[in-house]
Amino acid sequence: MIKEGTEVVCVNDAFAPQSIEAIPNRPIKNKVYVVREIRYYDHLDKAGVLLQEIRNPESVRSLLGGMFEPSFSITRFAPLEDLLSEITLENVEEMCV
Repeated sequence: MIKEGTEVVCVNDAFAPQSIEAIPNRPIKNKVYVVREIRYYDHLDKAGVLLQEIRNPESVRSLLGGMFEPSFSITRFAPLEDLLSEITLENVEEMCV
C-alpha cells in the first residue's frame, strides 16, 4: 500500500506531450522515490502523489481557483518493498549471468 513516506519505484514514465510541456520535472522509470503527499481527486476517482525528490512550480488550477503543484498518478509507481519481495534467488542468479 502506498502512503506518505513509502519508498516507491517509477514503473511508467511515458507522459503525453502536453504533460511534458507543462511539468518540467518528472519521475524516471526504475528510479526510487519517497512519497511526500497523496492527493485524492474524488471527482476523477483517482489519486496522485507528490515526491520528496521532485518539486514543480504551482501550475494547476483547482476547482476553487487556487494554484497547486501537479501530482503524478499513483498508478505510475509500485512500492519498493513489494518489488523487492518479488525478487527470488532465481531472479538474482539470472541477473548475474
